[in-house]
Amino acid sequence: MTTRKPLSKKTRFEVFKRDHFTCQYCGRMSPDVILEVDHIKPVAEGGTNEMLNLITSCRDCNRGKGKRKLSDKTELKKQQKELDDLATIREQTKMMMNWKRELMESINNQAELIGQYIGDNTDWILNDGGLAKIKKLIRQFSFQEVFEAVEIAFDYYYDGSERSWDTAYGKIGGICYNRRQQRNGDI
Repeated sequence: MTTRKPLSKKTRFEVFKRDHFTCQYCGRMSPDVILEVDHIKPVAEGGTNEMLNLITSCRDCNRGKGKRKLSDKTELKKQQKELDDLATIREQTKMMMNWKRELMESINNQAELIGQYIGDNTDWILNDGGLAKIKKLIRQFSFQEVFEAVEIAFDYYYDGSERSWDTAYGKIGGICYNRRQQRNGDI
């Protein structure tokens, strides 16, 4: 016989959340009934406190059932649904991570294009810190806004000297900000 280990409040809450605060046997919901956490495979038969072995039950269903298992069909359906949900969560997480990676690759490529444009038009190249600033601006604004700001900054402020290059480069973020404010009617 397995010794029963108490469930933490956190574990109970996670089970209730997962099961939408609804008894998985009769469908009654909190706050209309007192909810408890039930072991699908009873502790007396070796059941554990793992999430896949825990289910939300109202007090009436849980106390009436005792250590007997409900039909295998009910238990299998519940476990299959949990496995399906876990697979869906994993797939969505994978999709989100792929999207984030592709987004970062896209931003890196866009920053390199802007850096190349600046280098082609000024004979000065961006270092890693300069590219990092361009990436930050692309995330804050957009590639198009940053590119247009680069064109404006270097057309207006750059005269071929290092000092004017630094000035033009330093103005890019402000130009992005001001142009967006103008477009939004805030200026």
